Amino acid sequence: MSPKQLVRTLGFAPILMLGIGGTMGAGVFVLTGHAAGLVGPAVILAFLLAGLQSLPNSLSYAELASSFPIAGGGYAYVSLATTGVVPFGVGWVSWFSNMFYAALAALGTAYSLQIFFPFLPVPPTAMALVVIFTLISVRGSQEVGRTQVLLTGFLLGSLLLFVVLGLVLPGGFSWTTFNSAGGFFIYDGWLENMMRLLKAVTMVNVLFVGYEVIAQVAEEAKSPARNIPRAIVATIFLCALVYVAVGFVALGILPLETLGSSSTPLSDAAAHFLGRWGALGLGLAGIVASVTSLNTALLGAARVALALGRDGYLPSFFARIHPRLKTPLPAILITGAITALAAAPADEVFLSYITNFGFMLLVFSTNVSVILLRRKYPDHERPFRTPWYPVTPILGCLGIIVVEVFTEPRALVVGLALIGVGAVVYLLRRPVGRAVEVAVQTLEVARHEILVPLANPLSARGLLRLAVILGHVRESATLVALSVAKIPVTTPLELAQEVLEREENGRKALLRQAADYAHEQGVPIRTLLRAARSISSGILGVAEARPGVGLILMGWRGQLSTHRVIGSVVKDVVSGARCDVAVLRDRGVAERPIRRVLVPVGGGPHARLALRLAWDITRAEGGSLTALRILPDEEEIEMEVEMEVLRQTVEDVLGEDVQKVVCTLKRAPSVVQGILVEATEGEYDLVIIGASEEWFLRTLLFGSIPDQVAEGVPCSVLMVRKYEPPAVSWLRRLVKKTPQRHREPSGKSQEPGSW
Repeated sequence: MSPKQLVRTLGFAPILMLGIGGTMGAGVFVLTGHAAGLVGPAVILAFLLAGLQSLPNSLSYAELASSFPIAGGGYAYVSLATTGVVPFGVGWVSWFSNMFYAALAALGTAYSLQIFFPFLPVPPTAMALVVIFTLISVRGSQEVGRTQVLLTGFLLGSLLLFVVLGLVLPGGFSWTTFNSAGGFFIYDGWLENMMRLLKAVTMVNVLFVGYEVIAQVAEEAKSPARNIPRAIVATIFLCALVYVAVGFVALGILPLETLGSSSTPLSDAAAHFLGRWGALGLGLAGIVASVTSLNTALLGAARVALALGRDGYLPSFFARIHPRLKTPLPAILITGAITALAAAPADEVFLSYITNFGFMLLVFSTNVSVILLRRKYPDHERPFRTPWYPVTPILGCLGIIVVEVFTEPRALVVGLALIGVGAVVYLLRRPVGRAVEVAVQTLEVARHEILVPLANPLSARGLLRLAVILGHVRESATLVALSVAKIPVTTPLELAQEVLEREENGRKALLRQAADYAHEQGVPIRTLLRAARSISSGILGVAEARPGVGLILMGWRGQLSTHRVIGSVVKDVVSGARCDVAVLRDRGVAERPIRRVLVPVGGGPHARLALRLAWDITRAEGGSLTALRILPDEEEIEMEVEMEVLRQTVEDVLGEDVQKVVCTLKRAPSVVQGILVEATEGEYDLVIIGASEEWFLRTLLFGSIPDQVAEGVPCSVLMVRKYEPPAVSWLRRLVKKTPQRHREPSGKSQEPGSW
């Protein structure tokens, strides 16, 4: 099965802004003061050394990301170069490092917000920001890229203004203030100064890891061979230049003691010569800076989780790409949840060290991968080659070793513990995965019953034939034929039940016919006769009392008009059942073979159920299955991308069986019209369609599109609704992208991915 690909939507500008924003984010506003307090004016040298140490590493990334433009960044390259526990360990640490960096950015934003709103508590604010930007990530990398261009442009402008005004305005930069600590180096002895300097380099080194996110989104980059190397190298040089300028000006405005003890050093410096408006301006810039880091770090972390899921190191659902949003939805949501928890303790210094530890391990492995992949794939096309190979990657590795020696002991302990946890996950992933698979299969087998309420002999034949077909495919399936008698309120149910079972009646005869037919076809069946206050309550009561019921199969005769839907038995069951429901609009299912089946496919759970049922039926009948996606006529759409989305959806539901499904794209003025034309011209025997998002409305049975299709097509139609717990359904709607241009209840321009 081929891995599901992301869509290339990012040009050079958003890629560069992702790199700069991911690098020049929370760190420069939060860590500048801490680093200055550690080494004084020599923080400028610390910035330069950190940038210089990052340059060889960035060149390695430029070669690999342009040669192998796939999601996952450094982890993806290590997994290409090696196998087994090494790529998993690198990917595991990379994933958590990105999440810790996102937590650091969220904390930086929360601290900056306190300038405007002092009453805001830092940890809850940071966690709320993580939630907000997780939802932005759900909307896709193109949305993140647009956001990043705006935010990073504002950030660069604000920092440039701070530097220029700080140098020219009265009360700004002063050489006296710059030298207030007694010189460029503030400690006695060359060795002490060098030790402190290297520790500061370790602290600020995290400010130069933005190029990693460029590599992580390489699979979504346009012209990666040209754009990725340019963006990576430009990120290092631009960030180093800005850091040096900002640190230089800040040290000339505030005394070292004040600057070194501040969590908002640049805002305090701006307030010194610009007053309250300066503090507010740099506070706003700090918010934007931190937000850009949060934005890119969450994006990168989710892509690493996606790559781990693709390679089988994390559960397969991490690799699931939402067919309409085109984003790795489970990876994004889980990444956001862990990041929010990491932000809760509000320890930004510790987060910077542990982030740096993880990134340095990742970058070290990437440098080694350059050498290994040169040997493993010597003939592979490399649009960009690391200069002075192999000296450059080796120098990068040596620089990382020097930096890591000075990492805070707590960060080393936590980093090693994280690696230990990863090793346990690696060892247990297969037995745990097998146990989960067995549990899921057991649950599916447990819900093996297909409940078929029978009332009208005219519709019973088609329902029973469809139920028997599904029973043949599902080896453990059992049919449950049910007939419900409505009893007046004045009659005790117990007495009515006894009378029903004792007397001969038409319901018993219908159930006997159903049992005879199922036995002839070799499918096990049970018959139930129940008394209830209403037909719908009787059906729902049986479904609730029998936990093995996984599907309720009902019939509908006549028109699907509003006055017939409201208060009908079928509508009550569709709305109230805690299992899947399918309703057959029969136009000859019992009279002829089902050779051609059509399934209109969107991205929701109901369409996925429709696909699964359609595949079961076509397998049993030896027929063919067509998956159809309708695209609006008036829009410019990349047909290849949409076809890939459709195939990915089918593959996600059916696995390897996707090769046996005909995938079709059609343009039409409306979804309904497109389906009707295809169903008529293709001479299909059965259309299976999932509920649209308005299925819960009283006036519609399964939603505007399914109802209209069921009315208009010349063949039989099976409308299906997948059961979701209310909380899951609410969350899915919350994170789902809902284009406003497709909201007409008539179905003329309904978004095709909503059913």
